[in-house]
Amino acid sequence: MKRTKRILLFVVIWTLTSLAQQQGAERFTKIINRLIEAMNKHDYTGIVREYDAGMSTAFPLNNTTLLFKNYESQYGSVIRTDPPHVNAIDQAVCVIHFERGIQDLTLYIDDQDKIKGFIFTTHAVTESKPVQESKPTADTTQKSTQPTASIPATESRPTPSQTAPTTSTPTTSTAIRQPVAPVVPDKQQTELYPPFRDTWTVITGGELREGTTQSNLLRQQYAYEFSATDKNGLRYKNDGKANEDYFGYGKEVLAPANGTVVEVIDGIRENSPGLRNPYAPIGNAIIIQHSNREYSVLSYLKQGSIQVKLGEKVTRGRVIAQCGNSGSATEPLIHYHLQDSPYLQTAKGIKFYFERAMITKEGKRELKLNHLPEISETINLE
Repeated sequence: MKRTKRILLFVVIWTLTSLAQQQGAERFTKIINRLIEAMNKHDYTGIVREYDAGMSTAFPLNNTTLLFKNYESQYGSVIRTDPPHVNAIDQAVCVIHFERGIQDLTLYIDDQDKIKGFIFTTHAVTESKPVQESKPTADTTQKSTQPTASIPATESRPTPSQTAPTTSTPTTSTAIRQPVAPVVPDKQQTELYPPFRDTWTVITGGELREGTTQSNLLRQQYAYEFSATDKNGLRYKNDGKANEDYFGYGKEVLAPANGTVVEVIDGIRENSPGLRNPYAPIGNAIIIQHSNREYSVLSYLKQGSIQVKLGEKVTRGRVIAQCGNSGSATEPLIHYHLQDSPYLQTAKGIKFYFERAMITKEGKRELKLNHLPEISETINLE
């Protein structure tokens, strides 16, 4: 008899839980259907009508229009959506099938069924498709570039012809002594080069800083910010109150290595010097996949300057965007870091070394191989 009661109780609980999940899914489905309908009709005002008051203030019509126009230009119209997966009473994830790609939409809603936040991310299947065509060797031993990120160590390197940039690279002057490459036990697989020309100074970067958390993307370990400087080491002219005063503003950003573009974020407004954008800290950004566990993130880019599309293959040295002042930047900078997955919210930062770079620190100029950037030094391509 007691067993029968327990079974009946289980059935009742399971039924109530299933009904709650079903009602939650139906609730999100209605909101997603309205959102998709507005997207396909280019009805940006209709999208904003789905926002709650806080979202309307943080992400007004002009920002919404720029963001969704960018998605339309890259992915086309929405063909269909999968049923939402409800994670919490106010959160669900829905797979969106566009004409030219698939995105995961994480949607947050309030108790009035208004959108209080959303995030588009590359669909999870992307991570399982490595970019490099070369096969690993028989030795499958793995090493770790840091305690929390396991990186395969034996994947074969690209040939010199694969890593050559589209434009010719000047040869090193015979007057400069060629250094011997140091042995670096924790070096990444991908041969990385500085993502810029001319002279740039390392403003911030390195190990995880005290008081920060791994989930804060732009403060995580091994993330660097570079600012262009003139021959006198100055970052800007005039009073520095306009983006155009900064020597880095509008300068070309280069692909640091061969790879495939797996994420493009554009349409984020640019900041005035001294101000940040707390609602879109990554700013305009590009993520490039180099191998199954190495992804370059380049951000703070100039709005509308991105020259690559999702799924496009790039070669080292190719111009992919321009330096801007978006996201958490307070002046025109290039933010760069290497991470172990394409997902900004959960990826772990990887310590990285530039293969070759001309380094100047404390007045001493030297060609470095396998170089780990340091704060206050200036970096040039050879």
